[in-house]
Amino acid sequence: MKKQMKQIAAVILVLAAVLISGCTDQMSADQIAARMKAQHESIEDFSATMVMNSSFAGETENTRVTIMTKTPDKTRSELIEPAERAGTVRVRNGSTMWTYDPAKNQVLKTELPDMGDEPFNTELIKNIMDKNDISYKDTENLDGRSTYVIEATPKDEADREFSSKTRVWVDCENWMLLGTEMYDNDGNLVMKVQYRDVTFNTGIPDSEFIFEVPEGCEVVEESFEDMMPEEMTLEEARANLSFDVKTPSYLPDGYEFDHAMIFGEEVSLGYSNGSERLHLGVCVSDAVDQPEPEMGEPEIVSINGTDGEFASMFGMNTLRWSAGGIDYSLSGTLAQEDMMRVAESVT
Repeated sequence: MKKQMKQIAAVILVLAAVLISGCTDQMSADQIAARMKAQHESIEDFSATMVMNSSFAGETENTRVTIMTKTPDKTRSELIEPAERAGTVRVRNGSTMWTYDPAKNQVLKTELPDMGDEPFNTELIKNIMDKNDISYKDTENLDGRSTYVIEATPKDEADREFSSKTRVWVDCENWMLLGTEMYDNDGNLVMKVQYRDVTFNTGIPDSEFIFEVPEGCEVVEESFEDMMPEEMTLEEARANLSFDVKTPSYLPDGYEFDHAMIFGEEVSLGYSNGSERLHLGVCVSDAVDQPEPEMGEPEIVSINGTDGEFASMFGMNTLRWSAGGIDYSLSGTLAQEDMMRVAESVT
């Protein structure tokens, strides 16, 4: 996901370059990607304070974090806000990532895999170009820097369930993404990100990326592979769980079981139909001690005589219910009627 978000950000900058240069018809996606790669190779280090404000389902969250990066593989960030997580530090230096959690007085040391070079994804560039109307709006001053304002609107109305419009601010000099606003299908601002106190190529010393473990702090070591849940068969998942996992006897045409993954005391069952995905989360009621994501204002529905909740957000439908001391969460892009039929077949 992190790699995909980097690619999407790069694509937005590529589109900005195309719009401003006015050469959309003359340049291929490969040529555009090469041009942007050359622009970014001039940036040796970067620092800023990232401020993010998000509002979903009536809940608002404000995040503030200081960040610095140095090519090719050094990053450092420290969380300032929200207060309950302030002081969280993450440092990457080469293949090692350090994450300090002050609330737990614990440091997680993670060995990262060799990701190699991450070139611009030209297929993704073409896809974004095909699916969005991109327009150059204006030049604006953002926190003392001159920026181009670019707006992207999905051509297909169905795609606007996730975001009806995205507006970005691109640095005129260094072509870095300095601000983003995302709007829902009612035109409400749901997320705003801005980079403040931005600096480029100031010669950040390597010492900024040397992490020193606080005295008395516990250090836990793990590899990146250890963090990733293993895909397994349904039989393997059942053998590793303390409760009986019930599965749907009905699936829409074309859908079939793909894999299972275990997260602590919860199992996720994945079903696929080509590029379409359907996920069924199953866990013992009250076994997972973590807040559930907000669903907005869910619709109360009946599943085999038991109340459940159905909600749609950002193009994803979610259905939750409980039965026999087990909590279920079904998510995917299926219509409500099909989601209900799948849920009612879980026996």
